[in-house]
Amino acid sequence: MQTNKSDYVIETDRVCRSFKGTTALDNLSLRVPRGSIYGFLGRNGSGKTTAIKILAGLIKPTSGSVQVLGRTPFEFTTEDRQKIGYVSEKQILPAIFTVRKLIAFCAQFYPEWDHDLVRRLTERFRIDPKKSIAALSQGTQRQVAFILALAQKPELLILDEPASTLDVVARREFLDEILALIRQDGPTVFISSHILSDIERVADHIGILVDGTLKISEPLDELAETVKQIRFHSFTRSVGRCQAHFGPSVPKRKCWSLPASPMNPGLPKQRATRAPSTKSWT
Repeated sequence: MQTNKSDYVIETDRVCRSFKGTTALDNLSLRVPRGSIYGFLGRNGSGKTTAIKILAGLIKPTSGSVQVLGRTPFEFTTEDRQKIGYVSEKQILPAIFTVRKLIAFCAQFYPEWDHDLVRRLTERFRIDPKKSIAALSQGTQRQVAFILALAQKPELLILDEPASTLDVVARREFLDEILALIRQDGPTVFISSHILSDIERVADHIGILVDGTLKISEPLDELAETVKQIRFHSFTRSVGRCQAHFGPSVPKRKCWSLPASPMNPGLPKQRATRAPSTKSWT
C-alpha cells in the first residue's frame, strides 16, 4: 500500500547545513511517520542538534527542503508553533520564577493546556511547585521543561537529549513516563540521544546519524532483525574459519570461546575468554 505524504509529520529532502565551511549536515533525508516515536541516535557532535534546530525553525538549512506538520519551519505561524512542543539540549528557564508561576505564565499562551497532566507529572517527578527555578538542579529543570512542552498538548514533541542530565534512576522514570504518555495521547515524538539504551527503551523508529550523514532510518523491529542476521552470519563465518584450522570435529562453543587472533579473525573481542590449552583440543 502506498503511503500518503500526510502520513508523515516530518519530511526532509537532501538537507545540508554548513558553518563557516564546516559541514554539519550532509544530504539529510528522513521521514517521521505520524504517531511514531522516532529515535535520532548519534554521538555528540554528529549533527543531531543542528537538525533539530532546523526542524524547530530556529535556523535555516544551507540547502534542501524541510516540511514539519506540512509547513516550512521558518514560515511557522503562532498557531503552528502551538502544535509543537520543544525541549532543547540546553534548555534555559527564567530563574526569577517559581515552578508554579512559570507554569501559570506558559499556560496562558496555549488554549489546550492540560492542568491535570501538569499536576500529575509534578507529583510523579517530585517537583515542589513553590521552589524557584534557580534552586532546581539541571535534571529537575529539564523535567520542568518537559512538563511545559507536553502540557500544551502538541501534535509533535521534539526532545533534544532530554535525559542527558538525569541520573540513572531518574532517567528510567523519565523515559517510562514519555512512553506511557505517548501511548495514551498519541503525539508524534522526535527524540535525540547519544545513549543507545535510552532510544531502545522508547523508540519504534530509529535514525542513526554519523558525521552529519543519516546512515540508517527504519523501524526498530526491522533494524533489530538486520543486526541479528549480521551477528549470525559473522558467527557462522568465524566458526568456519576456526573449524578449517582445527578440524570439523571441534565444537562450535569451543570456537566461540577462542580469543580473536590472526588464526581466528572476526571473533568479537568482547566475547573472548581464556584460550583452552593445546591438550584439550587433541
